[in-house]
Amino acid sequence: MAELIDITIPGQEKKYSLKDTIVVGRASAVDIKLDDLLVSRHHASISKTHEGYLIEDLGSRNGVFLNDERITTPQPITNGSKICIGPHTLIFKDTESIPSSPPGYSSEYTQVIVATKETSPPETADGTTRYEDAGKTELEQLQRRLKIFHDITSAIDNIFNIDTLLEKIIQVVFSVFPHAGRCFVALQDTGETKLTIKTIQTKDQTLAGGENILSQTLARSAIEERKSLLIMGTHMDCRVSMSIKLIGATSTMCAPLICPQRTLGILQIESKSKNYEFSGADLDLFTGIASQVALLIYNAELLDDLRRAKERTESENKNLKKQQRVRIQTTFDDIVGASVKINETLEIVKKASSSPYSILITGESGTGKELVAKSIHYNSSRAEQPLVVLNCAAIPRDLLESELFGYEKGAFTGAMEAKQGLFEVADKGSIFLDEIGDMHIHTQTKILRIIQEKELQRVGGTNVIKIDVRIIAATNKDLKAAVSKGEFREDLFYRLNVVPVHIPPLRERKEDIPLLISHFFAISCTDVGKRIEGFTSEAMTFLVNYAWPGNVRELRNIVERIVTFAPDNCIIGADLLPQEVCNKTAVRVQKYKSSGSLYEAQKQLEIEMIMDALKSAEGNKSKAAELLGISRKVLYEKIEAYKI
Repeated sequence: MAELIDITIPGQEKKYSLKDTIVVGRASAVDIKLDDLLVSRHHASISKTHEGYLIEDLGSRNGVFLNDERITTPQPITNGSKICIGPHTLIFKDTESIPSSPPGYSSEYTQVIVATKETSPPETADGTTRYEDAGKTELEQLQRRLKIFHDITSAIDNIFNIDTLLEKIIQVVFSVFPHAGRCFVALQDTGETKLTIKTIQTKDQTLAGGENILSQTLARSAIEERKSLLIMGTHMDCRVSMSIKLIGATSTMCAPLICPQRTLGILQIESKSKNYEFSGADLDLFTGIASQVALLIYNAELLDDLRRAKERTESENKNLKKQQRVRIQTTFDDIVGASVKINETLEIVKKASSSPYSILITGESGTGKELVAKSIHYNSSRAEQPLVVLNCAAIPRDLLESELFGYEKGAFTGAMEAKQGLFEVADKGSIFLDEIGDMHIHTQTKILRIIQEKELQRVGGTNVIKIDVRIIAATNKDLKAAVSKGEFREDLFYRLNVVPVHIPPLRERKEDIPLLISHFFAISCTDVGKRIEGFTSEAMTFLVNYAWPGNVRELRNIVERIVTFAPDNCIIGADLLPQEVCNKTAVRVQKYKSSGSLYEAQKQLEIEMIMDALKSAEGNKSKAAELLGISRKVLYEKIEAYKI
């Protein structure tokens, strides 16, 4: 059965059954009456022959258009042919000519032509093919398509970068479809339904931009039906985004990018040409190109995944080797000192290492909190597992959560693949969160959940991931004061402060300074390849009595600086010390000779220096503390201790 379907008015399709011969026109006596002044009284005829149906222009004023081309002689029409008579658009449908269901005109408002393979024209009794001219045309089209696919392969050969590949693909599409005004590729992440435009190009820059270029409805229809779609009369179709309608696109082709494992997304082009609309033949070619493009993108993604996996494996191996070296080298003996305070701290550290609970290390900047954290981990039952170190103050808030908890592919711009967070990397091991006092309150909430529930969710994800990590946190801030100000969660503070470890500043354990100087001095001489005899007693006195606001870190840096500039085979005197250490104008340093112990000598020296500073400052304790290079609080404590 053959019929014509009038799709001119959206939502009001009209069907006309065809007899052996019918006449289309405006006259009242014709078989199909189209009441419009642009339609002639007897405009066209459609007749059935033994070879099929033919359409003929009956001398109309405005002509008959078959598949967008005006006819001057009788032409064969096949299933799906588009016929334009005046303002009317008619689709020829012949259910007898195809073995399966015809392409659907499923849109409520416009025509949707689904890409299908045309059947080969039947042969006559003498073995010749019907419509020989049509056969030649099909052969020419086949040759053209083969050349196009060969050109695509040649142009894209050895391009494995996904962005470069997509740009080249769009260039090829524009060369094949010169009437296209815009072309883009939209991809969807694995397990996701929303598509995102990956690459877009336009010939007319006035068409670029806008947030509604991609019609999710149209794209989902192509993906779910797994068929390419051709939309004619784009401005009237409800599935097309408003931006496409506003630019005046007359036709749109949207093809799903189907690969063996999944559908990657869509390839879409739009034409705004007033003299050309994409045809069914264009759709067939576009579908073939999309199939090849899908495989190219899939292969590029596989190669990119392999490259990233290789880089990740190499990075993990490097970190593991580094951790192995650190584990072998890190012992409690690396914590240098013999003072009462450092020995008390070391006893706490040894007990903390055998504990499974969270540890909070406090102390001023440069006191060695990270060294203590490593000693705890590498002398614990988790020593064979990873130790992950992160400075919370060094990473912006927006990036800190993705670093700690990881993220899923597509969670944000640039998230091209899923990534493990540092907590997942540290599973079964420890994570050292340095400067946790600078962590944002929102992130603190998630840390609290990890401690309580031993689980997390990646950024952009919904799956709950179970982990077993011991948290070692450190800060140089007063967290109790931060809690009272609302800058740090009280519940998190108590969760972290299960085992508190405080590292005293260097000025409170001056008896350790000579040991630390000797330790770093030996290392520095080895590093620079020098042989230096040591320090004069005057130089050592300056070093011992310096306040060291930067603590052990500052001491090590100054020793390294001294060794770097000192001549070989010399003894380092006060003249080689930095100005801030050897400040003779601020305080008159005296050599103290005594047969007593080092502690007594040091005590006597401090008393004399404090008295000199107070005299120089005319009794002003703040100025005296500044001259001595210590805080006012420490000065008060020493005045009271020494009964000055």
